[in-house]
Amino acid sequence: MADGIRLSVANDTVSSTLDRIDRVADNPAAIMADIATFLVQRSQRHIETETGPDGKWQPLAPRTAAKRSGRGRRGTAHMLRVSNRLYSSITGESSATEAAVGTNVLYAAIQQLGGTVQIPEREQEIHLVKTNRGQRFARASAKRAKSRVVTIGAHTITIPARPYLYLTDEDAAEIELVAQEGFRREADLK
Repeated sequence: MADGIRLSVANDTVSSTLDRIDRVADNPAAIMADIATFLVQRSQRHIETETGPDGKWQPLAPRTAAKRSGRGRRGTAHMLRVSNRLYSSITGESSATEAAVGTNVLYAAIQQLGGTVQIPEREQEIHLVKTNRGQRFARASAKRAKSRVVTIGAHTITIPARPYLYLTDEDAAEIELVAQEGFRREADLK
């Protein structure tokens, strides 16, 4: 640039800001922690809205929905939130190179992926009381309850997939914004 004109910026503020951004780029642990937090919130949101990557989840079977009605239970709404165990077990973890979300609940995988469960034949004690209309099930502690052992045959239960751990295009865009905000936050530190 011998014949031209030149502007040179050698400001300590610019250099220190670039150094901070470079440190974050070399070790983005804080950004990954923010992304892990976002992943937890988004996974819980998927459970709240009962949606998977392909749309609304398949509704509960009528028999399951009937079992869940009454006694303060949630009926057909909030399929994976009857006890909130799965919902509240979703945790995130992060390192300098990755962010992840998951759960340690044993039945989480079959809810996410779907599948079949083989229930073997078993014997079970039931309790019945007589009414004007015949007999009905009762608690063991009910007055005049008669107990009887019955055999329940082997059967298969099919659980449809209800995915909650996934990312949409909107989620991916939001993760980019979280990363940009992390860099912006580091650049604004004085």
